[in-house]
Order: sequence, then C-alpha cells, then structure tokens
Amino acid sequence: MKSYWIYIIFIFVLCACGENASTESNKINSDTNVEDESDAKTGLYKPGLIDTIDYQYQEWYPGRNQLKIEGMFDEQYKRHGKWVFYDKNGIELSMTTYTHNLKQGFSIVKHPNGVIYYRGEYNQDKKVGLWTFYNDKGEKINEINYDAE
Repeated sequence: MKSYWIYIIFIFVLCACGENASTESNKINSDTNVEDESDAKTGLYKPGLIDTIDYQYQEWYPGRNQLKIEGMFDEQYKRHGKWVFYDKNGIELSMTTYTHNLKQGFSIVKHPNGVIYYRGEYNQDKKVGLWTFYNDKGEKINEINYDAE
C-alpha cells in the first residue's frame, strides 16, 4: 500500500512540472502575439524549434530555416533587451525593447510587406510620447500623443 501512494505522488509531481513548462511556453507566445506552433494534444512546442542558450532566446519556423523570434532574458528568465519577430521570409515585422519583462523604450511594428505600421515608445509597459501610424504604402494616417492624455 505504501508503494502505491509513492507512485501516485510521483505521477502528480510529474504532471505538475509538465504543466508549468507548458504555461511558460504559452506565456512567451502570448507576449509576442504570435500564432502558437505547439502540439495541440500536449501543449508543448515541437522539438528543435526553440533554443535558449546563455539567456539568449531563439525560436524558429518549422524546418529551422528561418528565425521567428529572438531576444534576451535576464537572470529570472524575463524578457530583457531587444526582441525581434520575423516573418517566414526573414523580414523583420516587429522590434520591441524590454526591461525585466516590461516594455521599455522604442517599439516598431511593420506591415507584412515590410512598411512601418506604427512606432512609438513605452515606459514601464505604458505607451508614452508620440505614436505614429502608417498605411501599407507608408503614408502617415494617424498620430497619437500619449503624454497629452
């Protein structure tokens, strides 16, 4: 009977650890607004698509021919520094800077054709200053000053 309970506790601990890994993987994708490429049955990423070495994160499109996301972590594995998202052809679609997982500094997002969609700055995850928005031809369509609000 004693070994039965040890077996149950082991299974419980194993399942709990697997759930945390899945949650962390999904948290990274939710921050980038990137379509999740995980296995729907397990919730875990497909093998070989993510590399994390010395606090540097790299995620690849299937086939590992094109980088999808790259950035750096701090010691607590929170985003820190410049993070860049690329399309399947290698065109940079967005760049945002982070300080300990908070958006801090300049951010730029582009249309699929590579033309700037919007740009602006963050201060501790809040938009500040003048943000400029463009159509897919590069023509300015709107400006919002978040300091005036």
